[in-house]
Amino acid sequence: MKLTRLNTADNSWQDFQTQWKEEYSTYEDEFEGYASAALGTLENECDNGTPDPDSGVFALIDDQDRIHAACFLNSTLLKGFKGKVMRVRHLILSPYYDFENLELEQYAEILAHCFTAIVDCSETTLVSPHIKIHYRSPYDRTFFAAFGLTMRSTGRFSTVESKGMWLHLTKT
Repeated sequence: MKLTRLNTADNSWQDFQTQWKEEYSTYEDEFEGYASAALGTLENECDNGTPDPDSGVFALIDDQDRIHAACFLNSTLLKGFKGKVMRVRHLILSPYYDFENLELEQYAEILAHCFTAIVDCSETTLVSPHIKIHYRSPYDRTFFAAFGLTMRSTGRFSTVESKGMWLHLTKT
């Protein structure tokens, strides 16, 4: 799976909405009320034409073009960091993950795919030596902190810290 930038000008944002509306319709009727705060924020942040080189809305897409998640990413200089920090905000999973009765392992698997794709994006698209992931829930905090520590043992990260509702990562 990989993160792909969404844009209203190339219709990728509209394709994303259509796909999730169809998925949502198998569970409920009115998509307009589904995750309106997060989706509204993502729509407002979505590029319309020329991509912003330091930010954008990205979708986690598999080999069959199914969109499993979406989030807002921005890379910027922040006080206390040497180099840019890629921040991950408004991470939302597709309706399938909200409505299906999934095992925790399945939820953990998609979060692991999100984590891996976020790190890859910080090395290719929004190049940043630091990453901050905003947790969606206390479960995300537990998962990402544990997953991040596992990743630290691989030597890929020199710092892995959970501060409040943020996971802070510094790559080696």
